[in-house]
Amino acid sequence: MEVPAFMGEKPASPPRRPKETAYVATLFTEGRVRVREVRTREGGVRTLYYLEVPEAPKGVVFALPKRLGARLLGQPLLAQHAPRTNGKGLLGGKQDFLRTVPQDRCWGRPLFFFVRGRLAAVDLEEGRLQVEVRPNPGGKLRAPFTLTLLAPLSLLEALPPVGSAVYLEGEVRPRSGRLVVRRWEPARLWDDPQ
Repeated sequence: MEVPAFMGEKPASPPRRPKETAYVATLFTEGRVRVREVRTREGGVRTLYYLEVPEAPKGVVFALPKRLGARLLGQPLLAQHAPRTNGKGLLGGKQDFLRTVPQDRCWGRPLFFFVRGRLAAVDLEEGRLQVEVRPNPGGKLRAPFTLTLLAPLSLLEALPPVGSAVYLEGEVRPRSGRLVVRRWEPARLWDDPQ
């Protein structure tokens, strides 16, 4: 049995996998940094910084960290958020901030998304699919989640079997808040059987 060189030494963190095999779900957002004060149940006031995206569906909040929001208040910003949908494929509620994006990476396509995950379900009748995004070794995500996405019938019919790894791209429909897939391709994921 091997003994660590120093007692109390932290165990090595799991090795990071190549980015091309990581599970990921990212929504690119572009807007202006804004602030709002909200009364808490206890009667206090809480300051919330967010990205005001004109094309965003009603009720969707693109949260920003306090330090970043305070520093960039009123300025334009291109950011990545973690999309979450309900079972009908509607984007809603608070979308967690991931990182800022350099302005030279702006595609002029607000609310563009991509997902690399495992195909969980395909519903041809409803025009929907579900993709599971799992935690990556060494990553920040703690629990898997499923995104429900819409897609044209021709795209749904071309998808591989449920359980396959896929990479999907698309955009959010501004009025309805639905995430619509426009392109897909097969992918490799770190936990694929060899």
